[in-house]
Amino acid sequence: MSQQPLADWRLAERLGWAVGSSGLPDVAPSEVAVLRADLGVTVARADAVAREVTGLGAGLDPAGARVIGRRAWIRDNLAAMAHLTDPVADRLVRTSGLARSVARRGIAVQLGVVFGYLSTKVLGQYEVFHPEAEAGGRPGPGRLTLVGPNLVELERTVLPGSGVSPAELRMGLCLHEVAHRLQFEGVPWLRPRLRAIVDGYLGEARLEPEQVREAAGAARRLLADPSRLTDRESLLAVVLTPTQRRLFDEAQSLMSLLEGHGNVVMDWGAEVIAARDGLEVDPGRVRGVLNRRRQQATDQALRKLLGLGLKAQQYRLGERFIFGVAERHGREAFDRVWQDPANVPSRAELDDPDAWVARVAAGRG
Repeated sequence: MSQQPLADWRLAERLGWAVGSSGLPDVAPSEVAVLRADLGVTVARADAVAREVTGLGAGLDPAGARVIGRRAWIRDNLAAMAHLTDPVADRLVRTSGLARSVARRGIAVQLGVVFGYLSTKVLGQYEVFHPEAEAGGRPGPGRLTLVGPNLVELERTVLPGSGVSPAELRMGLCLHEVAHRLQFEGVPWLRPRLRAIVDGYLGEARLEPEQVREAAGAARRLLADPSRLTDRESLLAVVLTPTQRRLFDEAQSLMSLLEGHGNVVMDWGAEVIAARDGLEVDPGRVRGVLNRRRQQATDQALRKLLGLGLKAQQYRLGERFIFGVAERHGREAFDRVWQDPANVPSRAELDDPDAWVARVAAGRG
């Protein structure tokens, strides 16, 4: 393992929090306690329903979730990034042709800005590769995390007049995130496959010297004038370039499948919840609320730069694929996707569910 980390992680966290602390909602401790208690109950209900509609998760412990703030989210995700990248830090810095101090500072600026921005947007995630999960040499379970301040902000600013209740939004969100837990903990090959993709990407990655130099130079200006850290336009110059975030075709297909499946579980789970508990969850309305949150022009520019617009398209592609298979061939036909990594649809098959069904039925890997 490298003797020095890839980035100045303390600087990255400092910049991340300077960005992420902007616009925090004022939440009383009593509200936090109520939110945590309600989300605990909602996660448990979503877990039972998601297991029923997916057939995944036999033998898993009941799901639980952490409800954390933005600062903890930034710290945790930077720690996960360090866990994945520090082992290859020497090679990345060496191939960049930059002095280590310049490279570490430039990368810290880039990642701090990116994760600071994302900390204001993320509602929930299933953390697969966090350091605690891989301590001791044997991969352990991931953890389901919900970002409380962002959920409160969304419920206060977007829900009024939307026709979506807080209970409906929270159940939709928890169904989606619990689905990711069932994927990674209920499908034995999935975690190793994704880790192999990540390691392969890092093995081929190269730092772009000019971009890193520009980010390193921007660090002094940003720290000298903290007000610029809340200016979305001034941040565009220091985030990662599209070439640094290019994913393998395999990763794109896999993430389309996983995120699309998370949304589909929201739809399938809503049917069960309405029949069993009488709680109406309209997935279309819930997704409409989430989309309204992304409509600001500056947010759209940053989302495009960070590749999040592409991700949204991939999620819709995954949804259409799963619904196409389930509606024409049955949900049991789709369930074969989890039996073997060779059954992950290719990019072309995501547009042609019938071709995927024919290939899988014929046993062609």
